[in-house]
Amino acid sequence: MTRSRVRTGREARPEAAPSRAHRETAAQPDRGGNSTGPDPDLPTDQRLVLAAERLFAERGIDAVSLRSVMAEAGANVASVHYHFGSKDALVEALISRRSEQLHARRAELLDAVEKSGTPDARALADAFVRPVGELAAAGGTPWIRLVAGIMSGNHPALTRLTEGFAPQARRFNTLLQQIDPDTAPHTIRFRLTQAMNLTFQTLGDSEGLRGMLELSGTRLSPDELLTELVDTVTAILTGPPGR
Repeated sequence: MTRSRVRTGREARPEAAPSRAHRETAAQPDRGGNSTGPDPDLPTDQRLVLAAERLFAERGIDAVSLRSVMAEAGANVASVHYHFGSKDALVEALISRRSEQLHARRAELLDAVEKSGTPDARALADAFVRPVGELAAAGGTPWIRLVAGIMSGNHPALTRLTEGFAPQARRFNTLLQQIDPDTAPHTIRFRLTQAMNLTFQTLGDSEGLRGMLELSGTRLSPDELLTELVDTVTAILTGPPGR
């Protein structure tokens, strides 16, 4: 069965653009450390995207109503339809907001690997994982958790994610085949899919994972966890030793 594609909505009317630092503000914490919703000084469309990102990550896309998103954003009941046209278009805008940043950073790392002339699996794993880790460190964990949920639940929005990653997936495929020309194309695709699943599941709930490790007496800093993840993704991309 063909998966339905996320529909695009109407173009939002232009609004004055805030500074980059202001745009990236996801929510303002209260004195007790709890989120009080997006910064009310942000434009309405950005508040809606940020509110949707948090609620969708917490509950899942299908479990959250547009009314809940608008209430969280402090927007009126017609705002989503005015700015985006539909819930599907809001989801697409939400996905695009972070993925463009992620893909730009990954492209920089892939450029460096290609220019080296001698690609190795760990450099590719680092190019795969590090941009997601940097996004998490910059406050993008709700988006990462949302993407992990989209992948694990096979949500229709997965089509948009897959299309966005496709150009870089081809670059990874080419470089991995240079490292090991005998690896079948379907094996490379399988490994890349597993690497993506592991990366987003791990970094979407890194605090939970670190808490589980602490139960066995293992304490990892965020940087140490990222290093362990890069090592694991390296092993996934290369496959069994000697094979």
